[in-house]
Amino acid sequence: MKIQLKTFAQLREKTGAALHTLELSEDATLASCLDVFLALFPALEHDLNHCRTALNQSYVRDLNTQLHEGDEVALIPPVSGG
Repeated sequence: MKIQLKTFAQLREKTGAALHTLELSEDATLASCLDVFLALFPALEHDLNHCRTALNQSYVRDLNTQLHEGDEVALIPPVSGG
């Protein structure tokens, strides 16, 4: 199945794109999705440890959450400012 993975801020800069289409197995979870993404961008492992994960525009903490065809996963890095 295919899902869309969105990246923001430094993740977008480091991957060179805001949107990534990933091909996953039919039984994919958020955890396996992140594994596939890290296989493509192994240098981002540290960055991903500090990101929030959203599925279809809702924050998700359970990385065992099942994914479905056409889902949208977003990796949201911490934001700071002043």
